[in-house]
Amino acid sequence: MSKFHFTTVLSGEYIYKFLVMYETLKYHCKDFMLFSMCADEESYKILKELQLNSVEPLYIEDIYSDQLEKARRNRSNLEFCWTLKPITLDYVMEYYRDAEYYAHLDADLVFFAAPDVIFDEAPEAELYLVDHNNSKRFQHTYHTSGRFNTGFVGCRNSKEARKAVGWWRNKCLEACPSKADPVKKLYGDQRYVERWLELFEKVHIVKNKGVNVAIWNIEGLDISLRDQRVYVNDDLLVFYHFSGLIALDA
Repeated sequence: MSKFHFTTVLSGEYIYKFLVMYETLKYHCKDFMLFSMCADEESYKILKELQLNSVEPLYIEDIYSDQLEKARRNRSNLEFCWTLKPITLDYVMEYYRDAEYYAHLDADLVFFAAPDVIFDEAPEAELYLVDHNNSKRFQHTYHTSGRFNTGFVGCRNSKEARKAVGWWRNKCLEACPSKADPVKKLYGDQRYVERWLELFEKVHIVKNKGVNVAIWNIEGLDISLRDQRVYVNDDLLVFYHFSGLIALDA
């Protein structure tokens, strides 16, 4: 049994980010499979041709359903890719059951340490969520984007976790708006997982400040280099989330 089955979603413009994420993950993590749901034919062909170790390319057409087709017609590409996050995680948990832990990873993460430390905080937890930990300048975004960032969503191989991911999947098929609705507490796939705390058991909120470091929380943190490893306060930097990073034309 593999220790980790990770999932991600990508389209053509995210390939270069995905490759960085994959290479840094491979460097630090020795026991994983990365299932990559390609939202377009271009990205699927590229991944198939690259034949990367520990990467299983998945293609959107292979999981076709009437619900998914309806979502694809009625949503922007961004909203559709967000919708695919829980769908892909749910699919892999259903058809690739030989892993101890599962997690969705956004394609714009860069790893600086093994992700094991995330799960080692609470090995018997069913679900793992990461608080935005917003700095002072970004406190107001809790009102729109919510408490948790779904660039990383982890779970154990269990019935409770599959139930929670399936619930998340169904909610995103209903609605996955890119425009925040603070009254209804909707924003893409993200705000649904706030309800996991009341609906499901053993939800662990990751304590390590080096998990999901990003522009919205890095201000005020103490970043240091010790013995060639990066620390955030006194926690090892596990991954940085390069949200919003774009390639500029030369």
